[in-house]
Amino acid sequence: MSPQMPVRPRSALVAGERAVDPRRAPARRASPGRGGMWENPEVVLGPLFWGLFRASTRQQRGWCYPAEPAVVSIPGVDPIRILIIGDGPAAGCGVLIHELGIAGTLARYVAEHAARGAVVSVIAQPDASARSTLGCLAGVDFADYDAVVLMLATTDAFCLTGRRSWQRSMTELVEFLTSSGPASVFVTSAASMHLTRSLTPVARRITGKHARLLDAETREVCARSGTPMIDLDAANDLTPRTYARWGRRIGAHIIPSLHR
Repeated sequence: MSPQMPVRPRSALVAGERAVDPRRAPARRASPGRGGMWENPEVVLGPLFWGLFRASTRQQRGWCYPAEPAVVSIPGVDPIRILIIGDGPAAGCGVLIHELGIAGTLARYVAEHAARGAVVSVIAQPDASARSTLGCLAGVDFADYDAVVLMLATTDAFCLTGRRSWQRSMTELVEFLTSSGPASVFVTSAASMHLTRSLTPVARRITGKHARLLDAETREVCARSGTPMIDLDAANDLTPRTYARWGRRIGAHIIPSLHR
């Protein structure tokens, strides 16, 4: 609760002005900047949550990632080329090879249903944010791809990235991707926050709520730009089975775009 500002005594009243009983006077709100960390809790709690998550999962299997190269190829004629950009789930958190992650399952699904080859490349970092991702794409030739999938929000949900910052960064990212070539662009929702079982229940609720908030902002960004948004269903762990479900869902959206 904001502290009540003290009532300063006045030496005189302006003509026609009535004295105000301090006991009945409404409490004055603190001006911007006086609320401390509670006005912008992400400033303090965000780095704390992310640090705790990294520390608690560093030794767990769920924090392993595939080694390079970050490309999965399925032989076939006229291969479909897809680029996945993102954070932990895009990077294959929880599996040792990309064939078992989102890249492998998406490549197999697309190749099977399009009766063509498929090459799925990954540009992802476990701690990538919407803000940092744009700077990693300067040298990418998007003309080489038929589809681009943007999978973010996990890091930003843990760090409690502010809504305005997230909206601004995602708007810049989506505009950059949609204007960089003929590739169809797709954006996924945040990975389920049920995956963060190493966090306390309170921290899970906070990050889960923030992920839903970021998803709402992402939905608005996609609606304004006409970019399809793909909802990822909830999961209890990042396993090949989880990636298979997500890969099929993403692939089902990409296949129709290939015939436009």
